[in-house]
Amino acid sequence: MTASNPSPPTSKSNAWDRWAKIWHAVFYVTLGLPTLLALVYGDPDQSLVLILGLSLALGLWYAFMIIWLLPKLQGNVQQSAALVFLIGALVLWIPLANSHPAYYLTASSFYGLMWGTLRFGVAIAGNVILTVVIILLQSLSRGGSLELSANLLIIGAVIVGWSVLLALWIRTIMRESVERKRLIDKLEAAQDELAAVERQAGIQEERQRMSHEIHDTLAQGFTSIVMQLEAADQALPEETETAHDHILKARDTARTSLKEARRLVLALQPEPLEKAPLAEALHREAERWSQDNEIDAVYSITGTPISLHPQVEVTLLRAMQEGLANVHKHAGAGEVNVTLSYMADQVALDIQDDGAGFEVSMLNSSTRQENGGYGLRAMRQRVGQIGGTVILESTPGQGTTLAIQIPIADGGDGDEYEHTSGSGAPDAC
Repeated sequence: MTASNPSPPTSKSNAWDRWAKIWHAVFYVTLGLPTLLALVYGDPDQSLVLILGLSLALGLWYAFMIIWLLPKLQGNVQQSAALVFLIGALVLWIPLANSHPAYYLTASSFYGLMWGTLRFGVAIAGNVILTVVIILLQSLSRGGSLELSANLLIIGAVIVGWSVLLALWIRTIMRESVERKRLIDKLEAAQDELAAVERQAGIQEERQRMSHEIHDTLAQGFTSIVMQLEAADQALPEETETAHDHILKARDTARTSLKEARRLVLALQPEPLEKAPLAEALHREAERWSQDNEIDAVYSITGTPISLHPQVEVTLLRAMQEGLANVHKHAGAGEVNVTLSYMADQVALDIQDDGAGFEVSMLNSSTRQENGGYGLRAMRQRVGQIGGTVILESTPGQGTTLAIQIPIADGGDGDEYEHTSGSGAPDAC
């Protein structure tokens, strides 16, 4: 039996498909058993060839219409095909029912077939019609005259009533099952998506960790080696040429390794910076944020874009993400202007919104620190580690401006790019 609105296919066996096979088996059992009884114990005056032929025709009609054709159809066409089958089956079944009463067992499978293939109202009408036909056949079989007794009418009403109640119960379970299946599929899809996000987050976290490890160990170590070798080279007397030669080779090796460490840090930078230069990556982030939050974001660039040290690019990207996140959470803005400026000695990122604004002095209050502000403090620390500054200006009712300014060493990402850490010591990346 095929439901009129089949659910989407899944990798697991569909429950309705399994039950359809059971209904097919029920039909052929209720057809085959009466045929066997009619052939063995039937009236000798009945034509056995006719009984066998009609039974075979009904079985083939069911196989063609219900098993083969109906699953290929949908909607009204499927409904029409089911009605055509039932009409044809009834035409074949009536002479069989007249030949032997056991064939009334076959009619029982028609009830379930109607509930499984027809709409509810049509199925009720079909059940009533089938019950009336059975009552008429029973009445005609008693002396050959049409006599509708009260008992037959009561029996018919009870059959139809129980059939409708049973169908209502089954259809309620079917609807709940379909809804449960839909929710399970949705939950599984959400779990798969969450797993993918967690895997990506894990990968990104590991990349960040490795980048920090390389920055904090190899790069700083190589920078220290270069500085020590340069100091030793200057301290040695000029006539010690062999020592000078070894020192120069060691310095060159350290510089080469420092370049490799920086290359690894660059390869481990955030995904947006993998796919595009800094200016384009910031533009894409602004567009994505604007679409997600339905706030206009105007992005502009001043000056000539140059290649910057990976640590500078990562810092600017993270600062922009944090700044835009704060605009969304707190500003209530209608428009945000993001400007990336390349200057001779520094690069600057300005984020200006037309939102509610606030008293900047409130950031230093204990209440404000308890309720938030961690993102801004982390931004100041990150920018400060590479010698930059964070400037925040805001007035209630007049919006907020966040400016991040980072000095450029040697015109961008040169080998000698250095910045001061919190202790004032030279840093490698």
